[in-house]
Amino acid sequence: MFKIKITLPGAISGIGPAISGLALAVGLYTTVEITLQDGDDLIVETEGEGAGRYAMGLRHPVALAMMRVFQRQEQAVTGLHIRVQNHIPPDSGLGSEAAFWVAGVVGAANLLDLRQPRMALLEMAARMSKLPDSVAASMLGGLGATLLEDDTFIQRTLPTAPQQLIMVLPTLTTYPTNPQPERVLLADAHANLNRIPLLTEAFRSGDLNLLEQVLADRLHAPHFTAHIPGYDHVVEMARRAGAKAVTLAGTGPALIAFAERDHRKIATVMELAFENSGVPSRSWVLPLDTQGVVVSIAGTP
Repeated sequence: MFKIKITLPGAISGIGPAISGLALAVGLYTTVEITLQDGDDLIVETEGEGAGRYAMGLRHPVALAMMRVFQRQEQAVTGLHIRVQNHIPPDSGLGSEAAFWVAGVVGAANLLDLRQPRMALLEMAARMSKLPDSVAASMLGGLGATLLEDDTFIQRTLPTAPQQLIMVLPTLTTYPTNPQPERVLLADAHANLNRIPLLTEAFRSGDLNLLEQVLADRLHAPHFTAHIPGYDHVVEMARRAGAKAVTLAGTGPALIAFAERDHRKIATVMELAFENSGVPSRSWVLPLDTQGVVVSIAGTP
């Protein structure tokens, strides 16, 4: 029996003023096991966060990514059992779908024994998913900068100091997918662009005082946070408890907070602040992931 086990971290795309292009890998994981078996059946089983959210069979992102790789290579593989154990909440700004696409591409490449370099597989997953920054962080770990435009694909991993962050996810009945305006003020665009180099330096050095000064996003965060009940109250209480900086995880609704100490205490305070606003929530204290995708293979195809 030939089995591939793929473990990938979550990824926060669009951190603070870097609303696209930068992504940070965090220690929430999804594990995908792909087993080659006799027969022609494709079986997809899901457990954990978002189980049942995607249609099974070929419509699940893992299976869809695999089939696209098979088609590109003009090969067919039948008899697959795909088991997904997911700990990354979907629709939260934490990159669960990007992890699925990476798992599918990496799994298919190993089944076909393509022996392609990691960057070639990364570009393949980025183009298929249309989630280049999240895909890069999930595959490579750490903090990454990614550009995907037409025939151009550029990716660089940037240095980051080890640290933990607080993640709080409110449970909302409705949340917009794209409330951003088509036009923005030039002054707001300048404010964001001016902060991005300092943002990367704050992560490199682990300087939370600098991070506090440059994490504000004036382009898209206000349009999303307006739909999170109690957002301002939660941020205020997090700061009072010791958080240096708080922002959305990507487009949210998860929030991320950075602090020098008392991470669990701050997480609890943020949950209570959401509760006071009538919103249930969950929290995690997570390390940054610096490893990215981990693959283990048992047996021969």
